[in-house]
Amino acid sequence: MYIAVLVRRLREGKTYEDFLDAWYPDRGFGLEGRGPITARNLEDDREILTIGFVDLGPDEDLGAAMTRLAEQEAVRHERIDEVIESTRLRALYEQLDEFDFSSDETVAAGRP
Repeated sequence: MYIAVLVRRLREGKTYEDFLDAWYPDRGFGLEGRGPITARNLEDDREILTIGFVDLGPDEDLGAAMTRLAEQEAVRHERIDEVIESTRLRALYEQLDEFDFSSDETVAAGRP
């Protein structure tokens, strides 16, 4: 599982709805996963976080998937550039673990 994380700052006068209009893709990515999830910074409503979870099959290559999506993503990112002032973080992570801290029992059961 890979996790894509982006933190962007909206241009002055642009709204979250403007961001969504620009950010939402024209076509599906053709990748299994979860999300993406969007969130707004509670201390700065112009800062938008997006997180996407991508689960590649055993025969799938991350580089090949990114190459396949490059043209579609370039168009989408041109639209996004019109509503964002900056991107503070753009990173791709490989998931190592997932834990459940919701109760004493799940904490005890999941302790490494």
